[in-house]
Amino acid sequence: MTIDPVPLAILQGTTTLGMMLLATGLFGRPFCFRRQLTVREARMTRYADFAFWMGAAVSSTASVLIWVSRPQSEVQINTGNPFPMIQLLFFVAILGLDIWPARRFRSWSRYLDLDQVPYFTDREYTAIRRIWKIQTILLVPMPFFSPLVHAGIGLSR
Repeated sequence: MTIDPVPLAILQGTTTLGMMLLATGLFGRPFCFRRQLTVREARMTRYADFAFWMGAAVSSTASVLIWVSRPQSEVQINTGNPFPMIQLLFFVAILGLDIWPARRFRSWSRYLDLDQVPYFTDREYTAIRRIWKIQTILLVPMPFFSPLVHAGIGLSR
């Protein structure tokens, strides 16, 4: 099954928008997550985490639809090229690293419902910041993989 070029372009644009939303959530988190949190900053941190996971859902859904339809041009480009697999590995690593912080942020709901500052230790704060830095390092090169694939770089000659 293949899809027309116009819906393919829409799916590729949706993938890009999902990645932009994911990046917004990831890069927005350190602006609101501080060692001495206020209730407002804790809510903003949860919103940033929600944006991260919503972007991941949108991007992965559109990518799966593109992969399932497998237009002939995509098959020719992706065959034998390691960059799509590296990009997928980076994406899965970013999501996997965010599971523990997301669970921590979700556990704050009982505090935020009572307008109280959520409790977390300095060790948890340091760990979440370290995870954020690793995720940032993994996310920054991801936009460069698609142009490399479409330029034919990575294919054996």
